[in-house]
Amino acid sequence: MSPSNPLATRTIGSLLAVATILGATACASPAAGPATTPPASAVPHGYVAGAAEMAEPQLHLATVNTAGSLALLDLLDGTSSPVTTLDQVSGLSTDGRFVFAAAAGPGTVTIVDSGAWTVDHEDHQHYYRAGPAVVGTVTGTGTGVVSAGGTLTTVRFADSGTGLLLDAHDLGDGTVTELARIEGEPGAGVLVPFGDRVITGRTDAPGSTANGIDAVQVLEASGDPVAGATADCAELSGTITTSVGVVFGCADGALLATAGTGTDGGTDASTDAAAAIAFERIPFPDGVAAADRAVEFRNRAGRPTVAAVAGDSGAWLLDTRERRWSRLGTDTPLLQVTAVDDDAEHVVALARDGRVLVLEATTGRTLAATEPLLPATLAAAANGAAALLDGVELTVDAGRAYLNAPTDGVVYEIDFADSARIARSFPIDGEPRFLAETGR
Repeated sequence: MSPSNPLATRTIGSLLAVATILGATACASPAAGPATTPPASAVPHGYVAGAAEMAEPQLHLATVNTAGSLALLDLLDGTSSPVTTLDQVSGLSTDGRFVFAAAAGPGTVTIVDSGAWTVDHEDHQHYYRAGPAVVGTVTGTGTGVVSAGGTLTTVRFADSGTGLLLDAHDLGDGTVTELARIEGEPGAGVLVPFGDRVITGRTDAPGSTANGIDAVQVLEASGDPVAGATADCAELSGTITTSVGVVFGCADGALLATAGTGTDGGTDASTDAAAAIAFERIPFPDGVAAADRAVEFRNRAGRPTVAAVAGDSGAWLLDTRERRWSRLGTDTPLLQVTAVDDDAEHVVALARDGRVLVLEATTGRTLAATEPLLPATLAAAANGAAALLDGVELTVDAGRAYLNAPTDGVVYEIDFADSARIARSFPIDGEPRFLAETGR
């Protein structure tokens, strides 16, 4: 790996794990590097041009308020700094370093470098900090959905079906480089990087199959299909990348894409040797109603286990390493659920009444719960502002959970391992409409 290339030495949330299983080179023993460029003969391990290596993770919360102001809240000292002002933001996502702000009206996605990221080399980590900056904007039609990988970052615009393939390395250099443009059918879908290829598919409501599309397809970076590299996935309904591979939600369970030919105990496995991508089915247990299927997956970045809401009855856990589903029943319906996947097997959920619940993964037992944290937001949503809930985000890292309450004007920091204790709360000027955590 080139020591002068910032993308080659940084993690992009959980997607670096996929780059690792696709053959990323391990590095040597750790040593801190300076922020200024050393002689070529003395480049230290972990050096990233333009960034300072730090002793601990530089965790930040990116928030966008109702006025469109994007700010970074430093979780080490609690200070907040404005970065830029955006127009008509309709969604916010992150890969652990970059923040992607989508605006459905003008059909744009603005890419902001938070200047904080972690590089995970499995046996050790590097933590970096640089100045935040707006990298650039890409344009399409409608809402752009971003997926990030070590080599490629993709943006798919549902209103047109157009997908953009961007050079992920160039983003780290402050440049937006479009490598290819894929023209597809309008409608919801996925376009997920996998090494130097992408996997694409259409997503449709349960019970329907638009234009007969019921599969995912591997494409080259040029956008050309890889011959024979397809897998059935009826009613494709969501995707997430774990340390094992890429998960797609299907009517009968999950489809898992992994590198190489090994199935590692998977069920109904098929492999396309030319694409070096194996597809495996992980079926639901028997008797799962359509309303209870897993359609949106969440986890702590870089971990193998993911969680999804199971209709009104509780939550699903999918262990992608063991290829196993578990169903957790809860006494109250959930809005969101995410797998921490720590030693204590915590699962953190946002209940429909606004409480944050801490669940035990093996039994589903509620270990702790907060008081309702979103009273004004839930009241506004019930009175005609339902779109508010689209921006509410429950995100977790190794030690804390974070939740934005837009109308309540606050972001909560929750210690899920300490009886769901509210560790800190951060008032946000103009209401925290959207939230994403960087530096992970």
